[in-house]
Amino acid sequence: MKRALLGIISILFAVAAGAVLTLGGKYLSDYRADHRELEKDVRLSDEQVFDEEYNSFYGIDRFETALPVIYITTEEYIQKDIPTVGRISILNAGADGKLHAVSEKPDVTFDAAFKIRGASSSHFEKSQYRVKLLEDAESGKEAKYDLLGMGRESEWVLNGPFLDRTLTRNYVAYHLAGEILEWAPECRYVELFLNGQYRGVYLAVEPITNGEGRLRLSTFGFLSGETAYIISRDRIGSDTDALKNYGSVAGLTPLSLYVEYPGKKNITDREYAWIENDISSFERALFGPDYADPDLGYAKYIDIDNFVDYYIINEMFMNHDGDTLSTYAYKELGGKLKLCVWDFNNSVDNYQWFKEDYDVFYLTDGAWFSRLLKDRNFVDKIVARYRELRTGTLSTEHMLALIDAAGAELGDAVTRNFQVWGYTFDINLLVSSGRDLRDYEAAVTQFKEGLKRRGEFLDAHITDLYAGCE
Repeated sequence: MKRALLGIISILFAVAAGAVLTLGGKYLSDYRADHRELEKDVRLSDEQVFDEEYNSFYGIDRFETALPVIYITTEEYIQKDIPTVGRISILNAGADGKLHAVSEKPDVTFDAAFKIRGASSSHFEKSQYRVKLLEDAESGKEAKYDLLGMGRESEWVLNGPFLDRTLTRNYVAYHLAGEILEWAPECRYVELFLNGQYRGVYLAVEPITNGEGRLRLSTFGFLSGETAYIISRDRIGSDTDALKNYGSVAGLTPLSLYVEYPGKKNITDREYAWIENDISSFERALFGPDYADPDLGYAKYIDIDNFVDYYIINEMFMNHDGDTLSTYAYKELGGKLKLCVWDFNNSVDNYQWFKEDYDVFYLTDGAWFSRLLKDRNFVDKIVARYRELRTGTLSTEHMLALIDAAGAELGDAVTRNFQVWGYTFDINLLVSSGRDLRDYEAAVTQFKEGLKRRGEFLDAHITDLYAGCE
């Protein structure tokens, strides 16, 4: 009951986030109003530019770094819904184990289209970006590039940790997921300059898309409409053409499902209908009377091991959005439905709108897991797999070592990041007294202690999941 109530509150807050955070953004802008006079127009150039006045205000010189550096240059402000065309340059610093000056000539430059991404995070001053590399701006033809060893693709995400003042939540979760799941987004730390202004530490991340360096799903389908696909669950109205799948129409699952692949330009009416019917067939079996039957129930439609691993890592990180918002699933042609991890910025009691408890389960009221967890056989698999993972990938020692490794990789970039964003330690970003920590070290300690506490709770109570079985 408590989790159901929190879930409702979460959704209500999420719907209102745009309006609330607009006010919050105004407050933050007022807090830093004296910085705005340092902004100036920057024209596109074949070389990276540096806004010396802006950067010196924050004490940022033309430093040396062991991290890769990304330079974005645009003539217009980057918007959320309309692509802004500009240039992106990449300095692959650190690949040779040496420090490189940010004034060095970048290794590569592309025309690119940029959008601000995210829902509530789109209102933060440290924006998140979706990037599409282009062969040239005029034709709009996509260009593929092996960004920092993550594979040749044209689309990338630049995630700027803002609420997460450890800078490590997504980094740690994606790396752990990569050790467990068949596929998880790869990521690399970078430092970012936008129109010559230093914007701090970002995480370059693979978005959940199809391609040679991504999910590698089939690019062909059948005349019947049968196709490989990727879907996402998100807020109602966050995109057009929401699926009229059984769970949504019957009111059994929250929010809406949207087709991410095949894309809108390529998907046919038959393929759309086939995907809608395929998800509906799974949901009818899942919510039907024979849901636990190995032949008639959900097992016919999903990769159970994948769902089990997805559940465990999201539960470990207290990611209550794990089966609601920012949830992705994919299916290969002729295969079974699988889930992808995404977005752990708010995990381990870092959710903006309310304090989270360490001693509850977070996915038991999820869209699909609320039903899956009623099956004792499914819970058996979770319990066994959890105990196995706690001896290795999800052991406390391994998780904390990964946090330390992330901090070591960031090095001096942490200091530079908070020379610009250090004011976030002086204001209350998280609702509820006592959750806003006042320096980077305290934030990292909270994250570590949180994972310890979470592991201790799950160790002692993972078998409590049996109480919900039928």
